[in-house]
Amino acid sequence: LTLPEESDETFTFLDTMHTMAEKYYPDDADKILTVGNSTSERDLKSSFERDNIVVSVVSILFVLVILLFTFKSAGLPVLQIMVIEGSIFLNFSYPTITKSNLFFMSYLIVSSIQMGANIDYAIVISSRYQELRGEGKDRKTAITESLNFAFPTIITSGSMMILAGVFIGQMTSEPCIASIGQCLGRGTAISVFLVMFVLPQLLCAGDKIIQYTAFD
Repeated sequence: LTLPEESDETFTFLDTMHTMAEKYYPDDADKILTVGNSTSERDLKSSFERDNIVVSVVSILFVLVILLFTFKSAGLPVLQIMVIEGSIFLNFSYPTITKSNLFFMSYLIVSSIQMGANIDYAIVISSRYQELRGEGKDRKTAITESLNFAFPTIITSGSMMILAGVFIGQMTSEPCIASIGQCLGRGTAISVFLVMFVLPQLLCAGDKIIQYTAFD
């Protein structure tokens, strides 16, 4: 073929080949096969789309259920997941903006780690905020004290994960592992930033939602 090894145009051409072959072998359509790197890439693309949806939905549901019973509020877990999902979205927007390639395995692994590990940063601030609000303190005082309380923990833990990801990304010679390290370091940095600067605003703005959706 004169087409690229991996592109939408190539994948469309492979479908066209199947359609043409089915005209000649209508009774054996399921036995028509194409081979080569382009076919392999198309199979990976189709499996990635399915796996990505499954991984994303399952991880969000598990985290949502755990946080629901931890904080005894339906609104608070949604705000926390919004921040972490936002950091995941920004993290994997970077390869598109820079027009660089991304291993599909890196996306699946790092998005799961971001959801599972970085949510801890949001939990530290949210739990302290909820505790102070329960003591009768106003929103501004509660969120200020929560940030002062959580800052050392988040910076220490976040810095270690950022540095670990960056070093893995720079030192390993295996492209797939390097990609995981780079995405993990960048994603954690974005998560720390959003948790420290965006989550507090959401907690204050959504305070009534959190109170109205609370349960015993």
